[in-house]
Amino acid sequence: MKVKTETVDIEVQRAKAAPDTGIAWTKTRFRSNGPDTVEVVSNRPADYVFTQVPLGGSFAAELTCGALYQSETVGLIRPRESGALFRLNRREADIFGVNAPLEMVERWFAGKVPKAVQRLLDGMGGPSFLTKAPLPSYLRISLEQALHSRLPLRTQLIEAAALQILCYQLETLSTDRPPGVAPREVQAAHEAHVMLQAEAMAPPGLGELAARLGLAANRLALAYREVFGCTVAQDTEQARLRSACDAILDGTPIKLVASQLGYASVSSFTYAFRKKMGMPPRKWRNAQARAVKRIE
Repeated sequence: MKVKTETVDIEVQRAKAAPDTGIAWTKTRFRSNGPDTVEVVSNRPADYVFTQVPLGGSFAAELTCGALYQSETVGLIRPRESGALFRLNRREADIFGVNAPLEMVERWFAGKVPKAVQRLLDGMGGPSFLTKAPLPSYLRISLEQALHSRLPLRTQLIEAAALQILCYQLETLSTDRPPGVAPREVQAAHEAHVMLQAEAMAPPGLGELAARLGLAANRLALAYREVFGCTVAQDTEQARLRSACDAILDGTPIKLVASQLGYASVSSFTYAFRKKMGMPPRKWRNAQARAVKRIE
């Protein structure tokens, strides 16, 4: 893979395709002096499907064929040609990408490929097949925990998280609309998800979300569970944890983070954080700093 740039530094971690699943992943870090663009060119045959997850910062991308997508809504992509032009919105952006060969994806369905997935495999639907669906917070957190793991099976943990992410996108595509949920309710679930991410430090509850969206709380709860595979409360907890991690990495005092999240004391926040991340906030932040130095 070649990178055409004069102003952007790029670091890439890459894992070869696993023999049993065909899953391969990359973790790419872009660094620049400000908002910038970088073109990634590849000679690889476009015989795969992939998805990307922003781990830090955000991006917009234009595939070689001209199809556009953004980090907030990227779903599944079946390119006609490998390569893309990335528009970076911040000085740094970390992106996790996962892909699998078309033949392997078809094999997963054991001869019963849903019509929508078959269209993906056949490359129908425009210059490149592109779906747009936000990734649930619980899958994003699971991926980040795997990437930050110091266990001997770190590679296997990352591969498992990558497989979950790709399979989630395929499942979402397989069921165009969850049974028993109206299109308007599906849209409301997506809007509620965006609100939770945007207001993660003080997220609205189910009742408030439903009132904002003009929907009965029980219908929103059903739609959210069908669309994202978790409850509003579970996704809220993951969004709060992600915001806490981002704030801690940005250098925000832990006492202030605890207060912003509504904890009565630093000790109660520390207990909750350690229960989820396996170590206290300050120790976790130091571990992330050491990991960055190893990459550099």
